[in-house]
Amino acid sequence: MKSRLSSRTLDIALKVVGVLVVVALVYLGYTIWSTQRANEQSKLTTRAVDALIAEVEKNPKDPAARILLAQALAAAGRTNEAITQYQNALTLDKNNVAALQGLGLIAMSRQDWKTAEGYWRRIIDELSSGQYAGVDERLEQADYYLGLTLIELHDYEEAVRYLKEALRIRRDASDTHYALAVAYKELGSKENQRKELETALAFDPLMPEANYEMALLLLEDGDEAGAAELLRRSVDNAPGRAEPLAELEKLGPFEKRLAAAKELLATDKKKALLEARVAVALEPKNLEAARLVARLLDEIGKPEDATAAWERVVSLAPNDPEATTALERLGKK
Repeated sequence: MKSRLSSRTLDIALKVVGVLVVVALVYLGYTIWSTQRANEQSKLTTRAVDALIAEVEKNPKDPAARILLAQALAAAGRTNEAITQYQNALTLDKNNVAALQGLGLIAMSRQDWKTAEGYWRRIIDELSSGQYAGVDERLEQADYYLGLTLIELHDYEEAVRYLKEALRIRRDASDTHYALAVAYKELGSKENQRKELETALAFDPLMPEANYEMALLLLEDGDEAGAAELLRRSVDNAPGRAEPLAELEKLGPFEKRLAAAKELLATDKKKALLEARVAVALEPKNLEAARLVARLLDEIGKPEDATAAWERVVSLAPNDPEATTALERLGKK
């Protein structure tokens, strides 16, 4: 934080210093608390690992005990030891699905895609002929992870095949639909890509990756307002990613979009609405832009969208008379 003390009187400076001291103490307190919590968590994990080691020593031929130990070791970041225990479990039970899954996930975390592929295929071979294969969540997960692995290996047609198999078991898996969209994109099938993105967003409207990819398709269609709204949703739900914000900022600046919306009010309300929607996406906390979108949706005759827009106004300005009146009227309709 930049210092502003040079332009202040001494007593204000002292007050600012006092605030900074409080902030520092709060931060110090949080740091101490978080460190203590991390230490306590580490101690709990260590105790759990020690207890499971004792259990394995007591029952060395029990694959379930070794898998539990492997899972605890992996959670503690001791992946090499976890691998050893998973492999020991496979020595005792050569097709143990939990052990194969653990090894597959570790291989993926290390980006060892060929090794991961082998483990997922072994699980699929083991489970696909089972009586309950059509509802086996373990098989669904193996199909899904194999699909992801094959995308990384650039085998997109095979990836599509296994992702579709995963969806036969669990059709509402938004992450699987998104992965399928990625595979179709790489295959150059925009129609299928769009369909899978739409399905992913139907099941998970806030998924940042699907919102971002769908926004790019809408930009190609020339739908800047729709794209801007999806990019805003992606930005809000993936704060650590730079790509959605960069794409959204290309549609600005905010002032230009808001000015264009105002200029179009008298001649073309629909175009004014498009400009105003982009403005709101760029600056979602701007009350003037939010109010303009709500008014235009109301005037154009889109009651459901207008209701949502007036609710946005109320979130920015609680008890706003115009918004409250509009919502009462729309509610009666």
